[in-house]
Amino acid sequence: MIKVAEGSKQAMLQHLMRLNPFHVIIACKKRGADYLVEAVNQKAVLLFGNPMLNMPAAQYLEDKWSALLPFLQKELAEIVPVNLFDQEDFMLHRHRIYINDEEYIFIILQEKITVQQVSYEDSLTGLSSFRTLEERWDVLLEENDRYKIALIIVDIDRFKKFNESLGKSRADFLLISMAQRFRKLHSERYEVFRLNGDKFLYAMQYEDKKELEWLIANIYRLFEEPVNIEEQDYYLTISIGIATSTLMRKPKLDQLLHEAEQALAYVKEHERHNYRFFSKEMSNAFPNEALMEAHLRRAVDYNELFLHFQPQKNLQTGGIDSFEALIRWKNRKFGIVSPGQFIPLAESSGLILPIGHWVLETVCKYMQEWRQKGYRPVRVAVNISPKQFKQLGFAKSVRELIEKYDIPPSLIELEITESSMMNEKETTRILKELKELGVYVSVDDFGTGYSSLSYLKAYPIDIIKIDQSFIADIEKDEKNEAIVRAIILLSHTLGLEVIAEGVEEERQEQFLMANQCQKVQGFLYNRPLPVEEIIDQYLLN
Repeated sequence: MIKVAEGSKQAMLQHLMRLNPFHVIIACKKRGADYLVEAVNQKAVLLFGNPMLNMPAAQYLEDKWSALLPFLQKELAEIVPVNLFDQEDFMLHRHRIYINDEEYIFIILQEKITVQQVSYEDSLTGLSSFRTLEERWDVLLEENDRYKIALIIVDIDRFKKFNESLGKSRADFLLISMAQRFRKLHSERYEVFRLNGDKFLYAMQYEDKKELEWLIANIYRLFEEPVNIEEQDYYLTISIGIATSTLMRKPKLDQLLHEAEQALAYVKEHERHNYRFFSKEMSNAFPNEALMEAHLRRAVDYNELFLHFQPQKNLQTGGIDSFEALIRWKNRKFGIVSPGQFIPLAESSGLILPIGHWVLETVCKYMQEWRQKGYRPVRVAVNISPKQFKQLGFAKSVRELIEKYDIPPSLIELEITESSMMNEKETTRILKELKELGVYVSVDDFGTGYSSLSYLKAYPIDIIKIDQSFIADIEKDEKNEAIVRAIILLSHTLGLEVIAEGVEEERQEQFLMANQCQKVQGFLYNRPLPVEEIIDQYLLN
């Protein structure tokens, strides 16, 4: 028997629910002949919905309850097949425990997966896999000569940030939730598939382009409502790339998919949260990651990398006294390459280490040059990747650059993400080493992480950057207003500076100013600018 304080029992049950994200788990309290639902995990929510506390299990599970009850009443715990939605489609196990002298039954359900399902269904979302489309493609092309075919790639913007800050299991829940919405948007003429990662793919047969535009508009409508995870709303945006066949041109699947990917890459580079049809001009892009990596390895040697700087406005003085350095890449063959394309590749390939060092050293060179020319001192923030932050001797390399270029360490700000800070002992050691140098340390995209509040007091940090997703939704989401107010108030109480990212409207600035946010950054003030324009607009005046 487990003994816990009565006020802690619900928290303990919720913790138990999170231990197994793979199976459906329903915790019921036994009261006489009744079973009352006290906790469920996310898998159960997706399958049966969100129950009220102490809702009778028979009411929560409706007609499925009659299939489960006989096995729950048995003395011996067995693993048995049960028929819930289809013929013996789940395996059932029940586990009995006693908490404070009360009997609890844990219902554990596992979907039975056939070999065919593994091949043709995506294991996470349950959507058809890309292999399914590959099998059907030739039939799809020849099925009816009056239809053209479109491939529509739907990519969730900034999903990597959600993955880093929420953790993999919650990020997976985002994908599962969106897959549930995609399922509702299908017909005999169009179907959705899980492509990979955070990408989904619609294949559509259509006669008129208006049909295609109707589908695209409805895909965007699926993202109007937030995804709720543990009582917090998360708003997602998407970018879409489209490639189409004609009645005369019936390309291979790989070719049409590649064109859709190029259209998507164009959108993510130029305008995000939009859609584009493939055009031949988009062919002047990297055809694959292997070629991009080969070019990226020589980008420093060929002087293809450069920096832009985005100003941060001080709301207390109205002036600009700090900037964020942002890397850019202009390839000699393929032109401007989006950071959204090459940064993830740099991180996965390990190239982020030499590139990250190049960024930090280039910032130090500029600051030395600015001091020598008598420009006014400004602080510059540099993004530090998790791999760079954890690299052996990172603090030493920062010190060597500061000494080499003879710049005040207080003018350097190192931006780290929550994913860099998961190991408390290691993180504390590295941060203490950096603080001994005299540099500033900021936490980027604050507010999206699951355990953000826990490290505010534990770690020696100076600045909190509120994630732009909270700022964008301030006017339409009272919860976001409350969260932003709370972050600012808590940060001030702990003596931390607050910078809000993604400010694009004056009403957002007014809200932040009224709540005493010190600094703001976003397109309302300026886009990221080349160093020459930064000097002319901000350092000389």
